[in-house]
Amino acid sequence: MLSGCDSSSVSGGMIAARVPQKRAITLPSARTQTAVDLSDKAVDPFKGKSKAVVLVFISNDCPISNRYLPTLRLLKKKYASRGVRFWLVHADPTETVEAIRRHMIDFHIPSGVLRDPHHALVQRAKAKVTPESAVFAEGRLIYHGRIDDRFVAFGKARPAPTQNDLQDAIEAALAGKRPPRASTPVVGCYIAELE
Repeated sequence: MLSGCDSSSVSGGMIAARVPQKRAITLPSARTQTAVDLSDKAVDPFKGKSKAVVLVFISNDCPISNRYLPTLRLLKKKYASRGVRFWLVHADPTETVEAIRRHMIDFHIPSGVLRDPHHALVQRAKAKVTPESAVFAEGRLIYHGRIDDRFVAFGKARPAPTQNDLQDAIEAALAGKRPPRASTPVVGCYIAELE
């Protein structure tokens, strides 16, 4: 069992763990239905010219999410020059800006971080788990699911992935095609639902 996760289940093709301190969250006010940067300014990750937009939902305390950050840095480096924009999205409204900034330093995340306190992006990407990825081409969701198949189940990881689903979806978007799979199961920690 992974640290930070207390149980596992299979639901709708998603394999996930529940993080003990994450429960349904009631927000004090629903002031906006958009993502924000770390200065609390509204950001539309789909605005501007790009061949594809990649959202990856992460959490400071999800160990699987943190294990994928080096892979995500490499993918961003590989595809940024080809017109692909990457965003790491924190969907937990209880994660403070200070904690997210500390996480960025600890895990060498230079930029491209958003907060999604009202789950506008979570809903658009159909995300349920961290780290879940979503690829949009021309504003349409063409893929959502795992980054790769490195994690088979909780406590079971391959030395290296055999399928690179996120990369395959990005390549398909760049070629103007559909990805080999529109969705894949994700091993990770549930994104708490908002009340």
